[in-house]
Amino acid sequence: MAKLWYSSKDLSSIEGLPSTMQGINRKARVEGWKSRKRSGVQGKAIEYHIDSLPDFVKSYLINSQKQPAIYSISPVEPLQIWVSAFLRLKTNEQEDVMAWLIRDGITGLIHFIEAQKRKDGNNE
Repeated sequence: MAKLWYSSKDLSSIEGLPSTMQGINRKARVEGWKSRKRSGVQGKAIEYHIDSLPDFVKSYLINSQKQPAIYSISPVEPLQIWVSAFLRLKTNEQEDVMAWLIRDGITGLIHFIEAQKRKDGNNE
């Protein structure tokens, strides 16, 4: 459930509103924001209903309550990665890769990768 009531302290950090709780309370009185005494707090703690706040404040508060999008990446089969990478090559590059694999095989590819790692100083 979305939050509907906001304290002066909550609102004082929003750009475009007064930066102090006193300033928020003064603005709320002048503009007639719907308010209530904050429950569970001693003193004159007041909170304001979102529907009575200025539009830019409502938009900010609603957007800040939204959950960030969650992206899920399905596991990719190694064969899919190989095929996808191969298909992105130009025709002449595909021919070179096929000729190299036929000539040197997968062991040759492994040796080539290991040599590149040593050359780059990346011995992982």
